[in-house]
Amino acid sequence: MNELQQQQNSPVPTDKGAEMWRYAQALSKANIIPKTFQGHAANCFVAMDMANRLGVGVMEIMQNTYVVHGTPGFSARYTIAMCNNSGVFKGPICWTESGKGDDLSVTAYAYVAATGERVEYTVDMAMAKAEKWTTNPKYRTMPSLMLKYRSGSTLVKLYNPGCLLGMQTAEELEDMRHASAAPAVIEYAPQIEEAEEEKAPAVAASGGGEPELSDELERAADELFSTPPN
Repeated sequence: MNELQQQQNSPVPTDKGAEMWRYAQALSKANIIPKTFQGHAANCFVAMDMANRLGVGVMEIMQNTYVVHGTPGFSARYTIAMCNNSGVFKGPICWTESGKGDDLSVTAYAYVAATGERVEYTVDMAMAKAEKWTTNPKYRTMPSLMLKYRSGSTLVKLYNPGCLLGMQTAEELEDMRHASAAPAVIEYAPQIEEAEEEKAPAVAASGGGEPELSDELERAADELFSTPPN
């Protein structure tokens, strides 16, 4: 995507930093953007910069950015979608599976548009266990999907790294958190906000206390990983 196309695809001013900062200040006052950006012009400025670099809309970046322990990352689903739309590969990233249970193996593959070469990356449960990713409960409840996200996002990193702008995926950040047994601190995830809003009236009616964070994380994860990327 050339510079002209990027500027046409993004409504954000790209010529002057001062104009971008004024735009970020105005954007931070909106109440329909994710909470991590509301009232934080600097966060909005960063999102605008990423949008300009990728040639996409600012809201698209905001809705697909997750902050885990202070580190931002794109969802694997969004990363794979961006790569599929980039034209680097001829057709979308696809997967093959073999084995079951502890022997499950998933290979992400695609064909390089310029050369026709088939490129692939394989992730299996043995690797997941060795790297301690399986401490994330989603590797037990939906291992196939988690391995697809891992193999697909790694393929993107290897052959189309510009899609990530040097960032990690949110799933990788979560796996790292589980592997290090760190306490859950997810500063922003749209699914968690929706889950909290839905549960709050029920808690108030029952006279119960604050909902457990682990429950909200589980519900958010169920929604986040409910459908595989197209």
